[in-house]
Amino acid sequence: MVLNKSKNIIINKYTNYNEDERLVKDRAHNIEFLTTMRYIQKYLKPGAKILEIGAATGRYSITLAKMGYDVTAVDLTPKHVEIMKQKSKRLKNFQCMVADALDLNMFKDNSFDLVLNFGPMYHLFNLKDKNKAISETLRVAKKNAICMFAYLSSSSLIPYSVRTNDVLHVVSLMDKTGRAKDIPEEIFACSYIEDFKKLFEKTKSKYITNIATDGISPYMREWIEQLSKKDYEAFKNWHFMTCERLDHQGLSCHLLYICKKK
Repeated sequence: MVLNKSKNIIINKYTNYNEDERLVKDRAHNIEFLTTMRYIQKYLKPGAKILEIGAATGRYSITLAKMGYDVTAVDLTPKHVEIMKQKSKRLKNFQCMVADALDLNMFKDNSFDLVLNFGPMYHLFNLKDKNKAISETLRVAKKNAICMFAYLSSSSLIPYSVRTNDVLHVVSLMDKTGRAKDIPEEIFACSYIEDFKKLFEKTKSKYITNIATDGISPYMREWIEQLSKKDYEAFKNWHFMTCERLDHQGLSCHLLYICKKK
């Protein structure tokens, strides 16, 4: 696989980052995992064959394999794939490999009942690559299969930069409308919700819903961690009730676009 500069930046980033612990290291981060799993399970059918693209260290894929599903996971970062292999040694219904979301030629058309694109859209900075990642995801999905795309919100950049005391730098990365510019060296690509939805207008897919997977929890980590068990359950349930509302989605750092292949 020939890697361009942008892909090397991504691989270097994740080779030196503990992605394996990100979704479980505290209550606030776990909200994203719990919300995403709720929607995966909502649309999962018994016996479904699943592909996760950009699976990182397999937090979702291996969980689904342990639930009995036939799961294939791919990731661009070799270190992540090695971690998945170590974690899944006893799972006969799980396989993983290094692969690029822009080229899934190892998979035939119409192969999977559920396709999870959970990392690539975070790092694609031009329209051609975004469209290619979407078309490849839809290509390998069966007709009427559910496809889910995780992406990052432009609207969350400023409130999050207040938390990290980095507002001036973040503003410099935006255009006059407040949209994040395409700067591969910054690693992460962000979108307005309406812009992300437009990417699917000419695809053979039907929109189902859009989800705020972590909502306001990234801005309140310390306070959420201090909640009593009952208060945390109440907060979590409120998040689940409101995560499809547009006003909740706006400030969420992580978003999830769900559609069905026609």
